[in-house]
Amino acid sequence: MTFELLLLVIGLLAGRVSTVWAANLMEDTVKVGLRRCDACGRFRSLVQQILSLRVQRKCLGCDTRDKSWHVWASLVVAIIFVGFGVLLVRFRCESVAEVWPSQELWKNRLPFQLMFIFLLSTATIADYLDYVIPDIIVLPGVLLAVVAATLSGELQMIHVWVNWDYDLVSLYGPYLPEWMKQHQHLHGFVWSTAGLVTGAGLMWAARIAAHRILGMAAIGFGDVTLMAMIGAFMGWQPTLCALAIAPLVGMVLGFGGRILTGRSYVAFGPYLCFAALIVLCSWQALWEGLRLKIIFSHWPTIAAMVAGSFAAFCVLLVGLRIFRAMPTERLR
Repeated sequence: MTFELLLLVIGLLAGRVSTVWAANLMEDTVKVGLRRCDACGRFRSLVQQILSLRVQRKCLGCDTRDKSWHVWASLVVAIIFVGFGVLLVRFRCESVAEVWPSQELWKNRLPFQLMFIFLLSTATIADYLDYVIPDIIVLPGVLLAVVAATLSGELQMIHVWVNWDYDLVSLYGPYLPEWMKQHQHLHGFVWSTAGLVTGAGLMWAARIAAHRILGMAAIGFGDVTLMAMIGAFMGWQPTLCALAIAPLVGMVLGFGGRILTGRSYVAFGPYLCFAALIVLCSWQALWEGLRLKIIFSHWPTIAAMVAGSFAAFCVLLVGLRIFRAMPTERLR
């Protein structure tokens, strides 16, 4: 119980910093109700913003009630911290047979991935507020992930290459290249960089496809850098899983938001973040339960999976273009 309570406190603090950071990255014209009063324009100091824990806070200048989104956002971040920490440490949701770090998960991978979740939360809040993911959030995250993975050499959810597709696998188990065993820190660097390139490269291709199909810049460059950060923290195999899940998340939540609010533009960044969180919490089930370890040992199957996912994404974009053209009244 002490472990969960500590995670709750850390999560609440991370949530407050996340909301304040995201709010202060917005342009002055964007009304977020945290850094200043939307009614009278009275600015609040960083200390006042961080201590704004009341749901119905009133402005000291005009007595107008403040928006309460930041309180609920902080609470959601705290709940995610506790839930993920319990799943990782208590239920070992990422433990697979191929990866055996020398340290306990709470000593190395938990802090690494909690920082990842903090950055995902900040990017989600920023994208929700103004459809923008500032580079100041994701680029330091990319650098942090690569450096930490290189220095530790034990932060990977799965090694950069594991081969279950050879004749003697029943006798000797999966094949791991010798260089990974002999050069642990180099492997950490290659693992993180491979994820970075995979996430950024595929999202760049999706950005081009979305522009061609929808006739508009539906996926911003911030989504490309966001996927670079996700890949640097997760590696290329979990990144492919997150990219495969993200369109489904966007279809369900995005279309639901379109029906309820009538907003024709949907930010894709939060769905990428949510998909990454799903993969983090279910990696063991995906890798071993769904037998993805067999798929990720066979390059032709990997290529076919990527091509199929990309084709499904393009079909989803076509459907989205048709859906956006429908009057909101017909959807209610």
